[in-house]
Amino acid sequence: MPKKERPQRERPQQTGTEDSELIERRKAISQARAIRRGAAAMDGHAKAKAAKSADSIMKKAKPAPPRKPTHKQTAPKAVSEGTGKYGWLDEKEKKKRVRRDPEKELDRILADTAPHAGQTLKKPSRPVSERPVHSGEAPRRYSQRNRQMTEAEAKDQYQRTVRDAKPALKKLSRQTNKAWKKEASEVQAKRKIERTAFKIARVNVIVCLLMIFGIAIGMLLLERPTVSMEENRTLAKMPSFSVDSYLSGQYTNGVAEFYNDTVPFRSTFKNLTQKFRRHMGLSSDTVIIGAAPVIQKEPEQTAELTEPVTTTTAPQDDPGIEVTTTKATATEPAEDPGENAEEPVQGGEMGNNGILISNKRGIMMFGGWESMGQGYADALNRFQAALPDVKMYNMVVPTVCSFYTPDEFKDKIASEKANIDYINNALEGVIPVDSYSALEAHKDEDIYRRTDHHWGALGAFYAAEKFSAVARVPFARIEEYDRHTLDGYVGTLYGYSNSIILKENPEVFDWYVPKAPFKTTYYTRSLTNPFEGSFFINVENVAPVGWYCVYMGGDDHIVHVETEVNNGRRLAVIKDSYGNALIPWLTSSFEDIHVIDMRYFNINAIQYLKEQGVTDVLFCMNSFSANNADNWKNIDRIRTQ
Repeated sequence: MPKKERPQRERPQQTGTEDSELIERRKAISQARAIRRGAAAMDGHAKAKAAKSADSIMKKAKPAPPRKPTHKQTAPKAVSEGTGKYGWLDEKEKKKRVRRDPEKELDRILADTAPHAGQTLKKPSRPVSERPVHSGEAPRRYSQRNRQMTEAEAKDQYQRTVRDAKPALKKLSRQTNKAWKKEASEVQAKRKIERTAFKIARVNVIVCLLMIFGIAIGMLLLERPTVSMEENRTLAKMPSFSVDSYLSGQYTNGVAEFYNDTVPFRSTFKNLTQKFRRHMGLSSDTVIIGAAPVIQKEPEQTAELTEPVTTTTAPQDDPGIEVTTTKATATEPAEDPGENAEEPVQGGEMGNNGILISNKRGIMMFGGWESMGQGYADALNRFQAALPDVKMYNMVVPTVCSFYTPDEFKDKIASEKANIDYINNALEGVIPVDSYSALEAHKDEDIYRRTDHHWGALGAFYAAEKFSAVARVPFARIEEYDRHTLDGYVGTLYGYSNSIILKENPEVFDWYVPKAPFKTTYYTRSLTNPFEGSFFINVENVAPVGWYCVYMGGDDHIVHVETEVNNGRRLAVIKDSYGNALIPWLTSSFEDIHVIDMRYFNINAIQYLKEQGVTDVLFCMNSFSANNADNWKNIDRIRTQ
């Protein structure tokens, strides 16, 4: 529907001086306002110039005449009349105090201004002041009373608007306060977090500095260990200073090795490290500690071996634990391409061969080739040639890897049996003792230690029984011995592997004491300072790793055992640590037993054996020791020194 155009309203022309001045002023105000609105989007200089122009226009216009008061002032009245707090009020204030009904007041005003007196007019739909002026209609002049009522209505409308807006204002105020409080709490929380983080960082820095300086001071002042019971060895010592060793770098390397090897509380830290690895899942039930052995193949052409030359040696305190790198020189025709060839590295016990941890057992992994023990067999043959009237026996004891290695790891070890058979076949006049078969028949029994590289007392019993049968001497039953046990044994394999599996699964250590009496005499390496003592040492106050020293207290001495057997047979046992557990089982087979460790014997063995009237000599050592070139050299040394 089209909009109906409303007729344009003609503005009445103003006449008179006052009206012209008012018109001019209004024009000036309109011009100034237009200039200011246009200058709002200008830059600073143009804006200032426009403001200056608007001010000049306003100054040219005449000021507005003062407004006449809309009501007249009345003289103050006496306070006694009760006109108010101040004793008087003007008429306008009185009217404010009078409560009138706006509807009735409007009806009264309309009745007073009606064109005919006494005629009642209807209430207009909108205020008179808002009614439009049509064309041709003269502007209506409002009376003073109408103007006052218009202002009253505006004030009343303003009050109603304020009253209606109060709930919204209160709600807005509450929301604003809530937002301010939330923002303030977030700022406070952020500042608190920053302060806390700063304090924590400062504490961390202080703790780290204290730890660094504390550890440094502790490393310098705390007592350093000299022996590792877990590894059964003497730790590194501080090297002596010399100009040559310093210039060559040996001194600095020795100092670094000393500080690395003798850390205070060394064993405690190692245990904590292994427990941490265990809890973090870094260790499993089956694992190879160290490098797996490289199984060497038999050389294609067999060369005649001369005296082995040791190039690198790291001897251990415990018998049979040697790490040696050797080179053997081959004697061949000049045209043989293998002349002066270097043989593969021969791994000694606990050496480059790694340790397999399986089924809560530590297993040393044997590596090499069959003819590796040729030097050992040659050394025994030379010993037999020096004492042709003495019966000599050879017992190479297999280790635990021959009987307990899982099938999936058997391809990583060499055959100890093939190696032992090769040695026995290379002997000349020396009688072999097949300990391998004797132990294999009882592998389901506790013949080896789970946490130690030694065999158990029961394994030594079966090997001694086999030897007595070969030597044709009497042998006592196991019931003629008293069994002793200690719980919580963790042997040398834990020290070498640091496996927490072995640490958390200790075993029972047992040994057997003969019921028949016998006498034990100890000598030094040079056969001096003899003293009588017990063959079995009290180990209740010794660390578990050292309980194997229950036999004679170790290897660093010569021992003479006298029994009550009267068969004229005198035995000398040249051994490594495996031979220690064998001696008690032979006390019912020989009159005298002379125990010699080939590494700790400083006199001539041939002369000593002749003086003692020895009739039988038993070489007893494990397969690692038998294939160790250092032991070949020691056997020749005690024969010729």
